[in-house]
Amino acid sequence: MKELFKKHSGLKEVRFILAVGSGKGGVGKSTLCAMLSLALRETGYYVGIFDLDFYGPNVGILLGVEKERPLIEFGKIKPVITEGIKILSLAPFVSEKEGIFMRGPMAQSLVRELAEKTEWGPLDFLILDLPPGTGDIFLTVLDLIPLDGFILVTTAHKLALSDTKRTYNLLKENKVPVLGIIKNMKNLWKEGEEWEAFLNEEKLNCLLEIPFLKSFSEKENLKNLTEVLEVKEILKTLSNKILEKVFRIH
Repeated sequence: MKELFKKHSGLKEVRFILAVGSGKGGVGKSTLCAMLSLALRETGYYVGIFDLDFYGPNVGILLGVEKERPLIEFGKIKPVITEGIKILSLAPFVSEKEGIFMRGPMAQSLVRELAEKTEWGPLDFLILDLPPGTGDIFLTVLDLIPLDGFILVTTAHKLALSDTKRTYNLLKENKVPVLGIIKNMKNLWKEGEEWEAFLNEEKLNCLLEIPFLKSFSEKENLKNLTEVLEVKEILKTLSNKILEKVFRIH
């Protein structure tokens, strides 16, 4: 059913669909999505980001297009394009001063409608930025969209690991291929035994450990950081790790 939906929706020309998620908010999930899109683009792939964090749509801010609205023609949605990356987010349609209220059925319906009507065109990778936790949007994506890989993002903090473990168990139950986990802001948290115990217990592969970079707090637009040596090296490693996992599975 999911493959059939993809074939008859705006996702039909997308080669690989990857989701990025975490059980906990504030661990840098959206930042990782933006970094991954830049990393894959630098490698020469056609990339898009589908910002499904309806309650906190921030991908556009991270890539400098928060005010640009997608074009809607004849009932079809054309994503915003920046630096060759296609982006669809609710942010341009909602004031930053407004709270976003959306009950479960409305969120589920919106996910389906956007997936059906958005014309992504030919893409090598579409990256889904999922909201924290395992609520209605998360479950709708698992039911509706055939994922070619899932990337977990967390910090080494005990609370984040506890929530990430719940997310991972749900992914296993739904037979979603998990490419691995990324430890973010590794230099901000004092690490105990929880991190290694978590990896061993869940038999998870740590794809990459990303330090907190001061440059990220100084410039909100990540496109301006791609030539910073430290960032450039992280993007190259990130791209290599993800590509290795994707092509090994498929």
